[in-house]
Amino acid sequence: MALIDIQGTMMPVVSELLDLSPEDAAPAVQLWRAKQMERAAASNSLGGERTSFRECTRQALDYVLRLKGRKISDDVREQLVFAWDSIRPWPEACGVVAEVKERGYRTAILSNGDQDMLDTLARAFGDDIEVVLSSETAGAYKPHPSVYELPIRMLDVNADEVLHVAGSGNDVLGARAYGIACYWSNRSSDSMLDTRYAPNRQGDNLRGVLDLLPAH
Repeated sequence: MALIDIQGTMMPVVSELLDLSPEDAAPAVQLWRAKQMERAAASNSLGGERTSFRECTRQALDYVLRLKGRKISDDVREQLVFAWDSIRPWPEACGVVAEVKERGYRTAILSNGDQDMLDTLARAFGDDIEVVLSSETAGAYKPHPSVYELPIRMLDVNADEVLHVAGSGNDVLGARAYGIACYWSNRSSDSMLDTRYAPNRQGDNLRGVLDLLPAH
């Protein structure tokens, strides 16, 4: 989700609970995140029910621990898994969302997280987030088109009335392939894997969204 700072929030948590230096915690969080998304992608491909995001998170953590030869208690394991429910927004995120709402637009979260996780994360934005849409409802993960169909179906709007704010190139690809306009908050200066699905605009933070949404 483009609104939250995963690395910045999770690194000190991992450092404390696994007794790692910040230098060792940073790559551990990166690997955990990569394997979390890899497991979610596998869920899309296996043909069964969607594996919950929390279970993807748990399996990815277990992978990292096995790879590093670390053993932890069940209590610490669950503390790490549920820490994802408390990820902080980026510094500018709450202000940007509030400004979008003030300009007369409806606001929603559309994310891979499970519904209960996203409902918790949305509290950081107070009343400025109108609707929380989870891939759990779609039964699949991004970039599956059923996820990007959710705002169309649940908010009763047309695709050309939606601006999706993506936090990754994979998310951009899914939105653009579905036919939704997309702003990419590209903080890592990444590049698109498939340039046919380039974002309508990108920037290194969320403030660029406001350039695409005049007051109405």
